[in-house]
Amino acid sequence: MRHRGWLVLGALALALTGCGEAPTGAPAATAPAAASAPGMALPAATDEAGLRAAASRALAEQRLYAPAGDNAIEHYLAVRALAPADAGVETALLELLPYAVIGSEQAIARGNFEEAQRLLALVQRTDEALPALVRLRDQLAAAQVEAALAAERAVREAEDAARREQAERLAAATAPAAPLASVEASSTPGASSGPAASVPSPATVAPAPSPAAPTASTAAPPVAPRPAATPLPQLLSAPQPRYPPLALRRKLEGDVVLELRIEADGRVGAARVLSANPPGLFDDAAVAAASRWRFEAGAAAVTTRQVVRFRLPKQD
Repeated sequence: MRHRGWLVLGALALALTGCGEAPTGAPAATAPAAASAPGMALPAATDEAGLRAAASRALAEQRLYAPAGDNAIEHYLAVRALAPADAGVETALLELLPYAVIGSEQAIARGNFEEAQRLLALVQRTDEALPALVRLRDQLAAAQVEAALAAERAVREAEDAARREQAERLAAATAPAAPLASVEASSTPGASSGPAASVPSPATVAPAPSPAAPTASTAAPPVAPRPAATPLPQLLSAPQPRYPPLALRRKLEGDVVLELRIEADGRVGAARVLSANPPGLFDDAAVAAASRWRFEAGAAAVTTRQVVRFRLPKQD
């Protein structure tokens, strides 16, 4: 039946133009549209002969409903506007109509809603009373809703994945792990300071060195005299920082110098990184640990510096 329809279309094209060749095969509704000849100008909307020739040429090249503006249906619609009583044009449009319907269904299935809307407009211009129009519009609307819902689901899934990743990072940051870092106090130029506090990791506990031969990892830097007006409170509790997994995997060690504001009640009100070596690797772990430290209560808030040293356990 489809081959017979194309024979009818070919005969119509010959009758309408008086010249040219009819298509030799029956193009499928899904066949890609061929481009117009390079440099060929489209006929004016009032050029009936030019429009008929363009329609015949589009048929021969299987450009039934695409590309937009240069296809058989649009050219025949333009001819019908100039010659509404031409039965041959009307018959050609009715023969082409099923292909536009099929093309719109395929565009909807591909999710190309803009093309589907264009083809539905062609179908309506060809036969606005076509019963399939209602079905096609409903099909397009349902596909658009489903596409919007799919996009929302994709966004939610991406957000859920981001939240899970963040929760895993937080869980990893708060989970106990070995080795832990050692914590030392250092003096702050121009600020009050106190005696050094060394809290070695359980994984690296060793007999304390003699005062005459301190090690590089446990020796406290020189302590500046403490002004009497703002004494530095004693460090009471210093939970060990968690060794960053990346540094652990790469067997890296480092130091972070923190500036701490110790409130009058002994809490750490603020902690910020002054310097770090290597930069950025141990910063977060040091700040997170320092925020949990507790000092003895004092008369007023004070500012000091602390050095947090990250050392791997010694290998025997």
